[in-house]
Amino acid sequence: MPRFLVYAPDHPDYLEKRMAVRPEHLERSAKDGDIVLYSGPLLPRPGTKAREAQLPEGQLNIAGSFMVYKLDTLEQVWDRIKEDVYWRKDIWDKEKIIVDELIG
Repeated sequence: MPRFLVYAPDHPDYLEKRMAVRPEHLERSAKDGDIVLYSGPLLPRPGTKAREAQLPEGQLNIAGSFMVYKLDTLEQVWDRIKEDVYWRKDIWDKEKIIVDELIG
């Protein structure tokens, strides 16, 4: 079955908005089962204001998501992305999302 890498950066300065809907994102992601081979949050890029931000103790500094999906088609991957609360609430910068099929 094909595997697809998804790079989904957030809009700049959307950490507070992201955290407000993160429980819904995590709840939905837990239902993905074996279609997700690996996933996680992205740190802000080095040298950016977001990377240097002083956050409250325990607050994660997240600037996007990545996932590796095992699905049959690119269309299925996009369908799953569009189900996510981060897509629906415009947390991810939709114009910067990259989906690539992996080899092997």
